[in-house]
Amino acid sequence: MGRKPEDYAQLLASALCKIHAAECRDVSPLMSDDSVRIISQTIAVAMEDARKIQIEQELAAIRERRERIHLHS
Repeated sequence: MGRKPEDYAQLLASALCKIHAAECRDVSPLMSDDSVRIISQTIAVAMEDARKIQIEQELAAIRERRERIHLHS
């Protein structure tokens, strides 16, 4: 079974946190604050979109089950 979009977003967020932590220990930053902010916002949007898609898919499945039950009753 493949990973869900949320899984990839969590992996990216984890990597971003590790990069940021490494920057805090060193004098020269690996990424600018703006880059960290933009990446963080992008990850948040991706996770929200993935949640919306998952909710829509679950609602469609519920509707389909209801229709099948209605047809067979």
